[in-house]
Amino acid sequence: MLLLPAILFPLASLAWSNVIPGSGRSSGIGNAYVSQSGLDAALFNQAGLANIQSPQFTAYFENRYLIKDLSSRGISVGIPVQGGVLAAGLSAFGPVKWMENTLSLSFAKKLSPNLSAGIRINYFGIKLPEENQHCSSVGAEAGIIWKFSPILFAGIHFANPFSISFQTLTYTEKVPYRINLGGHAFITDKIIIAAEAEKIENQNIILKAGLEWEASGHFYIRGGYNSGPSKLYTGIGFNYRFITVDFAFSYHQALGVTPFTSIRFEIK
Repeated sequence: MLLLPAILFPLASLAWSNVIPGSGRSSGIGNAYVSQSGLDAALFNQAGLANIQSPQFTAYFENRYLIKDLSSRGISVGIPVQGGVLAAGLSAFGPVKWMENTLSLSFAKKLSPNLSAGIRINYFGIKLPEENQHCSSVGAEAGIIWKFSPILFAGIHFANPFSISFQTLTYTEKVPYRINLGGHAFITDKIIIAAEAEKIENQNIILKAGLEWEASGHFYIRGGYNSGPSKLYTGIGFNYRFITVDFAFSYHQALGVTPFTSIRFEIK
């Protein structure tokens, strides 16, 4: 219990500096996800939304270190439209007293058979219990994914290079920028490896690596490494017809386990 104030204080005072949501699949491979496709790409590189062929809905949940007040939850919806794919998302972190929330709108488009691009507009909100008020900010993200060959992909993503600061009489905070660069490859038709580097403003570069194995039809086993606070990641996934369920866990040497789960529905 003595650790709780030490954890809550930096998270509450540094909005979004280390609260980046993940899905069950992305967390299973250490969040090395900048070049991947699907609805989860709305969280990592919106260019990956361009391959969505039918409407999808995802709900995800994370309970950081099994501490109730450090939980993240969110939903995303992706719909193919004329010229591309439109997606919207809503996520929240923390208890009601100092909740951080993000509302987003994304659009992705295939620029060519081998190049996709995407953008996202973010509205950020945070409740400040010491001032009993809510303040907000806005930001934007953009990314591209190259398909070098049927088995090799690369992606780059920029998040919030410019944003409006949160500001009150006693509180000022800027949403930090984030840059991700990486790729993934199909070693076989059932095994994917991924690697990525991430730079967040005022933080050291984070290196990520992950592997996904389709062990049998519709069943996946995943593992990953991340040089951030939680080093080791593992997870499983299962899909059947229009439903996909993913579970993952990360491990922090001092604070313990963080579980992740997500469920996706696809209207085919």
